[in-house]
Amino acid sequence: MHRKLRKEVREIEKLIEGSGRHAAAGPAQLADHAAVLVRAGDIYRSAGRLQEAAACLTEALDAYRRLDDLPGEMRTLSGMSFVLRAQDRFAEAADCCRRSLTIATDLGWEEMADALQWRIAAMEAADRAGIDVPDELVKTALHGKPGEDWVHEIDGRRVRGDHAPPEAVIRSWQVGPDRLLTGVVIPNAKYRAGRKH
Repeated sequence: MHRKLRKEVREIEKLIEGSGRHAAAGPAQLADHAAVLVRAGDIYRSAGRLQEAAACLTEALDAYRRLDDLPGEMRTLSGMSFVLRAQDRFAEAADCCRRSLTIATDLGWEEMADALQWRIAAMEAADRAGIDVPDELVKTALHGKPGEDWVHEIDGRRVRGDHAPPEAVIRSWQVGPDRLLTGVVIPNAKYRAGRKH
């Protein structure tokens, strides 16, 4: 683990301990503790400590529900969807996004609702394919032209200018008539991984 990330983990663990001691004092302290737990979930996820991330987010979700704090609940569900996605639990990640979408719709947050809809589409496609799908491909498929039956996952390290040679295509994803990815994926046998910059 990178030194800066190790330091962040140590710092957040101290914050969790401190805020946890005061969480029972009242709603404001419980809200502060929940916010610390959401931040801890992000840090643990970045560190690859997914079980700890999920535990923090589960506790935060419970706190926000007790507080009837819908924005906090939505933020926590979003964090949980990223943890589940990192665990290749795509159907559960999509479910978290659906619950977030319900909250965003109830709050009238249209921009957030739009973003959540394509995240749901990405997780559903990943679940059907059994592998994660880059978010950009879902957006490309949704905004593509009718008749474009495939979108291509490109290794940006292999692209020169505006040209992506055939060996830069990692895999191709089929687009259905509803402009959503079907989950049918064809790997490119000619793909050659580019070097990291």
